[in-house]
Amino acid sequence: MKLYFANKTRSYVPFGNFGDDLNPWIWDRLLPGFFQEEENPSSVFVGFGTLLNHKLPKFKKTIIFGTGYGFGDPPQMDETWKIYCVRGPLTTNALSLSPELGIADPAIWVNRLYRPEDCGKRHSISLIPYAWEMNSSPEVFQELCQKLGFFCIDPRWPVEQVLKEINSSKLILTAAMHGAIVADALRVPWISFKSNAGIPDLKWTDFCMSLELEYEPKRLYRFSRFSKSFPKYKRVEIEIMALFLKRLLKNNEPQLSKDQVLERKLDALEEKMEQFKKDIENGLFDN
Repeated sequence: MKLYFANKTRSYVPFGNFGDDLNPWIWDRLLPGFFQEEENPSSVFVGFGTLLNHKLPKFKKTIIFGTGYGFGDPPQMDETWKIYCVRGPLTTNALSLSPELGIADPAIWVNRLYRPEDCGKRHSISLIPYAWEMNSSPEVFQELCQKLGFFCIDPRWPVEQVLKEINSSKLILTAAMHGAIVADALRVPWISFKSNAGIPDLKWTDFCMSLELEYEPKRLYRFSRFSKSFPKYKRVEIEIMALFLKRLLKNNEPQLSKDQVLERKLDALEEKMEQFKKDIENGLFDN
């Protein structure tokens, strides 16, 4: 069985992306040695990410564990699918599933899987840009953070490095959804902002509702790629982005789910994992 997730091996994602790359980090710890690399797999385990849509390929067997809906049309599900859980209540609504299946994004498992050697808080405020924009203009976010005295966490870094820097922060400002999910799991307060109109509010709302939080999208001024050709515009735009982030901090309270809510969701995910392991032992996915 192959682990299926959006990652940098795809031609349209030629760089690392923390939210996607976290998949093998988590699943290999929960199911060591279980997944095999196959060029044309007949069976797949679909990990977390916004993958439940009409573009999901047809396989002989499809296992869904914590995946979310957010783009495109809902997928065509049939008897070859086995759904253990999905990201949240909006995904269950979109796919007409039982509400009890909308547990949470499995990325919250870092709460029980990540054990840092150093738990010190070295960064007062860390910024996590959206991966595509960081890849397009890394120098802009580096200069922006230097100007504001923030630490810039690059979502293209290796998973362990991103985890370390999130855990070392007192507050996270993030355009990346899994930056918020992991910050919450590591008990680091966070504030989200939306830097790209193409990112659907549905997936953020789905995640927030799963942890009994509210999502209120806050739009950040979007850096223009034209500034690469006109350096003077880049400086002006960094000034404008800095003002937006200052207002964001001034006008918004950080979010953090309640301890008991997070623990309840983690327990529910672990129950589903135990069910999956029993199904493997009973040969449910053989052949």
